[in-house]
Amino acid sequence: MKLAYAALAAASLATLSQPAVAQQAQAPSAQQMAPVSDAELENFVIAASMIGQIQRSEEIAGAEKEKAAMQVLSQAQMTPQRFNTIGAALQTSETLQARVDQTLARLKKEQAEG
Repeated sequence: MKLAYAALAAASLATLSQPAVAQQAQAPSAQQMAPVSDAELENFVIAASMIGQIQRSEEIAGAEKEKAAMQVLSQAQMTPQRFNTIGAALQTSETLQARVDQTLARLKKEQAEG
């Protein structure tokens, strides 16, 4: 899935490290959760970036922000629970954080080349 790479330019890692969807899930630790594939991690990074932009937007009303975030997750083929689980695991897993950094670098490089 290739959502708008332009969204990555405005993304901050702070957005990625905190659950952004209102439906909070009890997240297992990084060791207990199902493995995150490279494709799923890419979808997470892009979705987190786009959701962060939605949350910061002053043009979108509060109630519409969650609806828009849910639409982004749907496009990313990710449930709110899985999104929040990955976000929570990022807070404690240096390995997952390093993979996110690599994914961001690769996506930014692809954006610059394409």
